[in-house]
Amino acid sequence: MDHIEIKSLKELGDELKERLDIIAKNEKSTSGIPSGFHKLDALTNGFQPSNLILIGAVAGMGKTEFALSLINKMTLENQCSIAYFSLELTAQQLMTRIIRQQTTIDIEKLRLGLLNENEIELISQKTEELEEAPLFIIDYPFLTVSDIEHKIYELICPNYGVDLIMIDMLHLIGNNSKDKVDKVLNKKELAMITFQLKKLAERLNITMIVFVQLKEKIYGHGYYKRPLLSDIRKHAPIDKYADLILFLYRPEYYRIDEWDDDDASPTAGEAEIIVAKNSYGGLGNARVKFTGHLGEFDNLPFYDKPDSDLPF
Repeated sequence: MDHIEIKSLKELGDELKERLDIIAKNEKSTSGIPSGFHKLDALTNGFQPSNLILIGAVAGMGKTEFALSLINKMTLENQCSIAYFSLELTAQQLMTRIIRQQTTIDIEKLRLGLLNENEIELISQKTEELEEAPLFIIDYPFLTVSDIEHKIYELICPNYGVDLIMIDMLHLIGNNSKDKVDKVLNKKELAMITFQLKKLAERLNITMIVFVQLKEKIYGHGYYKRPLLSDIRKHAPIDKYADLILFLYRPEYYRIDEWDDDDASPTAGEAEIIVAKNSYGGLGNARVKFTGHLGEFDNLPFYDKPDSDLPF
């Protein structure tokens, strides 16, 4: 029990005043790490240090594509240092997808190597540009929280620094090293792993993003398919350990061609980032652009105008 820290109200008050002072002095519009998605940052004030962030979606909604879109905006554009733990895809598969986003070359052409001279030159150029990016990819199909912690400590040394940890995804983390790779975790194990990840984020004072695959809703149709907090609780009571919970939702996935807004605007090429829990800000939905053939999420054009009145 020696590791449990006891703080007085004075200490907590001093920490709060220090945090508010940092926010007040910060010239940026967000106090945390900007995601690069303008409407999302307006709701969350950025990704905060020591926070555990869960991002959930059903299979096929684009979790990995969203992860790479975040990496593109935070790491490649804004030099935020990220350690990405990929428990499903290999580093080469991820690199192919990153190059697809950077070059807009079709993924099948990249996979099959059906490239012309100009495309080869473009890929070479983009690859060289990526070499200096502060992104570290750890691809392994079975890691425990202890393994993840050890690897992070390897990165946090004089040669490297890490601002944010990204794990894809929760149900692939091992409960202990003796478990088999394909073991299905029960609710108690999932809750314990989530608790351990939250404590690790606090101990290292690092932002941690963990992706969660939600179960497809059997009942309901149309906009009843939009994820809710109750959907994440079906896995385990892991929501209580998260500071921020986001859901991805694309109506087109369910063949819905109009949004449920007053204008019934078309859903083509659009998605929502749903802020379902936010310990340090408001809730809401951030509508974004989704380009399927590139596997890329991005801001919608009118979000690029900070002084404009947003339609939702």
